[in-house]
Amino acid sequence: RELWATGKSDFKGEHFQMEDCRVSPRPQADMKIICAGQSDAGLEFSAQYADYNFVFGKGLNTPTAYAEINDRLKEKTDVTGRDVQTYVLFMVIAAETDEEAQAKWQHYNDGADMEAINWLMNQGGKDTTSGTDTNIRQMASSVSPVNINMGTLVGSYENVARMLDEIGEIKGTEGVLLTFDDFIQGVEDFGQKIQPLMKCREHIVIEDAEPVLEKSA
Repeated sequence: RELWATGKSDFKGEHFQMEDCRVSPRPQADMKIICAGQSDAGLEFSAQYADYNFVFGKGLNTPTAYAEINDRLKEKTDVTGRDVQTYVLFMVIAAETDEEAQAKWQHYNDGADMEAINWLMNQGGKDTTSGTDTNIRQMASSVSPVNINMGTLVGSYENVARMLDEIGEIKGTEGVLLTFDDFIQGVEDFGQKIQPLMKCREHIVIEDAEPVLEKSA
């Protein structure tokens, strides 16, 4: 923050030391710091230093399961006196019907590299010092290891929109970060078929403009 604000720093910390370190040109906009934290230690760090805290969503079609992280973050920010909101990551696998979306999800699981997944789960299990609330513990869960257990929303466009609306109601959530199974198609489907169905986005959804027909020469 000192470098962004002044362009110069002589910071001397435990792990990093700077001597006449400079940044030029300095950013013209206010720079936000986003930290990733789900464990108590990570949340304490974010409460002290971050503007926003980044977390994984949890589970399969359980959009509000991560809310307890927001509650724990609030406990930490009550101590630091800072306002730090959450950005949460979810994967969206959507289709016209629930059955079509579930078929895609099953297809991905059927083709999963179980050797690689088991290696990841075993590596996470070797950490015996951290608590059960860390992201590595979540990534090693057996719920949806095919996508490292980030929160996953699988369903029709209508049901995915409903679940995203549920996320929008969770206190302390500033925004949602989305990734998709088929990214280009997923972004198109979200913009055209999911977002228009979301109640929390009604005020910003814009109708498609009338096509402009060019005159032929």
